[in-house]
Amino acid sequence: MTWICVALAILGIALLLVVTRSHGLRGAPGWRLLAFTAFFAVPILFLVSSLQADLHHMKTVEFCGSCHVMERYVKSLSYNDDEPLSSVHVRNNFVPQKTACYSCHVSYAMFGGVKAKFNGIHHVIANLQGKGRGKIELYEPYKNGNCLHCHGSSQRFREVEDHKAEADFTTRVQAGTLSCVQSGCHDEGHYWDGKYDEPSDTTEVGK
Repeated sequence: MTWICVALAILGIALLLVVTRSHGLRGAPGWRLLAFTAFFAVPILFLVSSLQADLHHMKTVEFCGSCHVMERYVKSLSYNDDEPLSSVHVRNNFVPQKTACYSCHVSYAMFGGVKAKFNGIHHVIANLQGKGRGKIELYEPYKNGNCLHCHGSSQRFREVEDHKAEADFTTRVQAGTLSCVQSGCHDEGHYWDGKYDEPSDTTEVGK
C-alpha cells in the first residue's frame, strides 16, 4: 500500500508540472481531462490510499505500542505464563501476532472495525493532549462476543472442566449474563501493574 501512495504522489506532481508549465498544452485534445486528473482525480486517489494505509497501520501492535502509556500492555503480550490472556493468545498464535490488539479488541458487529478505528484515533488525540496517564480503561465492558467469535464453536472450549461445572454455561455466556472476564474466570487480560519487570520471553511481538 505504501508504494501505491508514493507512486500516486509522484504521478500527481508530474501531471501538475505538465499542466501548469506547458502553455502550449491547452490547445491540445484531451488537455481538460489531463488537468482534471492532475488537480482532482490523482489527489483524491492519493488521499484515499494514504488514509487506507494509515488505518491499516492502526491495526498493528507496533502502532498500539507507539504510545508510552501502552508499553506495559504490549510487554504483557510476551509474558511466559499461563496468564494473562493476551500472552496466551499471542504466544500460541491464537490470534495474528502483528494485529493481536485489534483482533481481540475490535467488535465483530457490522461496524465494529470502523468503531475500533475511531476509538484508536481518539486514543491518539488523548495521548497528544497529555490525557490518559496511568491505567487504560475500556470504553465499555469487554463483550463475550469477542471471545465467542473464535472460541464459541471450539470443542476444547466447551469441554473445559470449569465451563462444564457452570449451570447452563453456554446459554449464560452467549446471553452475556456470565462474563468471560469476571473475577475468578479470565480477569487477567493484561498485566500492567509491574507483576513482571521484564517479559520472561523477550521475543518481540508485532514485528
